[in-house]
Amino acid sequence: MEKINAASFVKILIIGAGNGGTALLQQLHNDPSTQILGIADANLESRGIRLAMDLGIPFSSDFIQLIQQHQNEIDIIIDVTGNPRVQTQLSALKPEHSRLIVGIAAKFIWELLESRDNNKKLQQRFEYLKSQVEGRERDPVIFGSNPLMQEIEKMVQQVAPTPSTVLINGETGTGKEMIAQSIHAQSQLSNKPFLKVNCTAFSAELLDSELFGHVKGAFTGAVADKPGILEKADNGTLFLDEIGDVPMEMQVKLLRYLQFGEIRPVGATETKLVNTRIITATNRNLTELISQGKFREDLYYRLNTFTIELPPLRSRKEDIPLFAYHFLKKAVLKINKIVNVIAPKALEHLSEYTWPGNLRELQSVIERAVILTTSKQIDKEHLPLSIQSVAPGFDFNSSLKVAKVKALEVFERQAIQHYLTKSKGNISLACAYAKVSRRTFYKLLNKTNIDARKFKKK
Repeated sequence: MEKINAASFVKILIIGAGNGGTALLQQLHNDPSTQILGIADANLESRGIRLAMDLGIPFSSDFIQLIQQHQNEIDIIIDVTGNPRVQTQLSALKPEHSRLIVGIAAKFIWELLESRDNNKKLQQRFEYLKSQVEGRERDPVIFGSNPLMQEIEKMVQQVAPTPSTVLINGETGTGKEMIAQSIHAQSQLSNKPFLKVNCTAFSAELLDSELFGHVKGAFTGAVADKPGILEKADNGTLFLDEIGDVPMEMQVKLLRYLQFGEIRPVGATETKLVNTRIITATNRNLTELISQGKFREDLYYRLNTFTIELPPLRSRKEDIPLFAYHFLKKAVLKINKIVNVIAPKALEHLSEYTWPGNLRELQSVIERAVILTTSKQIDKEHLPLSIQSVAPGFDFNSSLKVAKVKALEVFERQAIQHYLTKSKGNISLACAYAKVSRRTFYKLLNKTNIDARKFKKK
């Protein structure tokens, strides 16, 4: 254990163990820059004396005795008795090198320390509330009506309550982090930390320190012990994004953690046990990386206990209107602008685009359109040229009749989703917007396999 230089302490003697002396003890006994030599009060039953007993701080009913005992050590004597006779005696007895703080100045010091402590508690409370608010403000996962995504929704519900590691595969921007958050939110760890690390954002050395922590002096700039994010997420969930980019030397340490629950901070000689659930994600083919010698096979089998394959947005086009209106709400709040409709022609082009950037690209496109529009509606011309130039297409290699049926199916699905989104899942209101009977609307719901409950405002 590192030795602390005693000369670095400010050594204090407190005279008076009433409210002021008690407050000083409470504020200073854990302060690493101070050492309380003792506290004196004529009443050995006072609050401050009892607290000194509990804290193991020397006390006496005779302040003269304490001064004489620590004659060569005292830096500051703080008198909170408010007794003029005591102040006079202290002025005569204090060592030449010591400072004497009395009266209003002494009261100011303990009030200042108390205020600092209160501010620290308020800051801690603020950070806690901020984390709670951020947790509530996380985007809800929209699974939509696509059969693949409905199956993934069931998989999330099944794996969430278990302690198993989860590997999420999918292209960039498909919502892998949101799936990880959903797993955490539905697990027994939902009230525990959910932390995340993008493995591509750090070099091997920095990633080691970020995940496992380091001890003081482990490398240049390591001025204090720092817990790693695995330790910070203890009893919670850690999401490791882009796990396929983790260097081989780090893969060994991750494997050891997954096998034994052990972590060793950089520069440490001892290991620690932590219990953090791991969820990983990648847009790379890990089996190909294994064959290339860039990813450990044993680590892969530890990570893919339960694998979720997220389809790209182009494979779930039927849900694009739903996502578009979801991102419209977010953009409206961010930009503080009233836009509440996406024109059918614009939705048509959005639905036919291939979306190489997936949901992330769609969100950017909608936000850009909200900025560009001068009305309450997003039209085709507010979309990027790359999307405007995509013509709605159908497979005309088949018969005209088949192409017509396909076009009608796409139109009906987009229309139903549009009216449900606009009415926030209210069937009666959606029927009014669509100008059809409830019976007709319900037939279309059954035909398109759309769940109106998913559109209700939460």
